[in-house]
Amino acid sequence: MQLDTDRASLDEIERTPTLRSLPKKTRRVMNAAALGFYVDVIDIYLPTVVLAPAIVFFAPPGTSLASSTTMFYIIFAATLIARPFGAVVFGHIADTVGRRRSVSIAIPCVAIATLAMAVLPGYASLGIGAYVMMLIIRFVGGFFMGGATAGLPALAMESSPKHLRGAVGAYTNIGYPLGAATISVAAAVLLHYLPANGIGSAYVQWGWRIPFVLGALATFGFLIYFRRVAAESLPVDTEAKATTRRHRPLAELTKGRNRRSLIQILVMMSGVWLGFHAISSAVPGVLVNYLGQSASTVSQGLVAANVVLALCYFGYGALGQRVGRRKVLMWAGVSVTTVAASLYAVALLNASNGGSGLITMALIGVCIILVAGIFPVSVTYITERFPTNVRASGFAVGYSVATVLPALYSFYMLGLEIWVPYSYTPVVLVVIAGCLITYGAWLGPETRDVDMDAVEQD
Repeated sequence: MQLDTDRASLDEIERTPTLRSLPKKTRRVMNAAALGFYVDVIDIYLPTVVLAPAIVFFAPPGTSLASSTTMFYIIFAATLIARPFGAVVFGHIADTVGRRRSVSIAIPCVAIATLAMAVLPGYASLGIGAYVMMLIIRFVGGFFMGGATAGLPALAMESSPKHLRGAVGAYTNIGYPLGAATISVAAAVLLHYLPANGIGSAYVQWGWRIPFVLGALATFGFLIYFRRVAAESLPVDTEAKATTRRHRPLAELTKGRNRRSLIQILVMMSGVWLGFHAISSAVPGVLVNYLGQSASTVSQGLVAANVVLALCYFGYGALGQRVGRRKVLMWAGVSVTTVAASLYAVALLNASNGGSGLITMALIGVCIILVAGIFPVSVTYITERFPTNVRASGFAVGYSVATVLPALYSFYMLGLEIWVPYSYTPVVLVVIAGCLITYGAWLGPETRDVDMDAVEQD
């Protein structure tokens, strides 16, 4: 009887014309997923913006510019390297115990790790030990950050009708650019009132701690909301519940069609992440620490770029729903290799020649949109690529494990410096990223018409 009721509810949802007319329960799940991605990006990317002007707090006196910039990037890499381990563990939990429970376990640990960043001492107090402590905290936090998002996309997509999955993917993913914009706003406001003028300035000594406290509070707030409104998605509650108790999702993921799907997703997402880090993650370090751009100008530029990016997500989502997600991803890869890489080079050239900071950030903003705009299409594509019984594990591994090699972008930049000026090395990475995106998308099938309630693939 319950199964018949659930099926009737699904049939009603399938006839829903717009997101606004979806049942309240479904909209709450979408809101929870969007908020989850919002706090996830805050917890992950705080160091890339907030610590860029304050890295001297943790660096030994006399550290060279290139070395301090690399120290800054390693902090971020520690988080991304740990993320896949948490994704694998919590993806398994999401496929066997439930999407909701996996998120509920991981989120409080993320909040604690973010809060711990706010109380770190500097080099003057603990020497290099302070920097090591920060790396450990970011690694541990990264583990649980990977777990926090393992079940969210599956939870949202499994609650959505087929014809609206592109829109749902766009809506749930706006948490990323809005979270990034929030970080940049916080940094811009702090730098306005607490300028980072050397090791003794207020921002360098304690101002950078404030965003980490606020990030931790936002994460705790999300946990309360999520536990109140989110329920398990239908496939795990019914057919998949019996199946997932008898299998090992990670083992199933390495067999047959699932293995081929996973390899394809790893190739494609490695390109997406490499392009994203080469632009979004490298921008603050290159422009502020290496090219001498104003930290305030960079923060304001990133705010504007991410607000526009959030709006573009809906365009990308609608396009993927109309012409197919695979086709959008393939052509997006081509545009990254050609248009984004060219504009990025022009932006860096303008900055290195002392050109207008406004023009530099406008060009970089376009690059960010071209590279990061495909995230909602990518997330939707990945969740559609795997059957219910391994969906959370497939997403977790494909999405997060693909971050490992791109997370080492700072080392690639150092290596490329032999042939290319350091400030231009990210352009080379963007070209490679676009090629990986196009090739990875080409390897796979179109997915927009798949049935999300399929427990196992044929």
